[in-house]
Amino acid sequence: MSWLIPGLPAGGPALGIILLLIGIVILIIPRIINYLIAAALILSGIGWCMAGNWLWGILAIAAGILILIVPRILNYVVGIYLIILGLGQIFASGWALFPLIVGAVTLLFGIIVMVNPGVLNALVAIIFIIQGIMLLARYFNWFGG
Repeated sequence: MSWLIPGLPAGGPALGIILLLIGIVILIIPRIINYLIAAALILSGIGWCMAGNWLWGILAIAAGILILIVPRILNYVVGIYLIILGLGQIFASGWALFPLIVGAVTLLFGIIVMVNPGVLNALVAIIFIIQGIMLLARYFNWFGG
């Protein structure tokens, strides 16, 4: 199945190169991810409204416009979400070691994002770059196997 360039398999080098380029662009212009998410929310909201789901459509459009006006709010919302998720994981773990560690790390990342919101954009960029490299490595069999 090819979807970007005829003749290339999905998940092949085209997707790897695109993810790599998106990651590099986000590293160069960190705030662009906030604007892309805002645009995606607005377009999704329009789609939901056209499908007849007015409540989610209007909420998505409003959230997209809010993010366009105040781009950093997205980073704070993600930080709060990570803190709540981490605390929930810690208290729901029953003091089992692995869920406790995952909850503590998630809580720590949430606090880091709240203290320095720009770190989230850098982490997203790094994730895109690593995903692009891994897709290219798997396609070209760089690591053998």
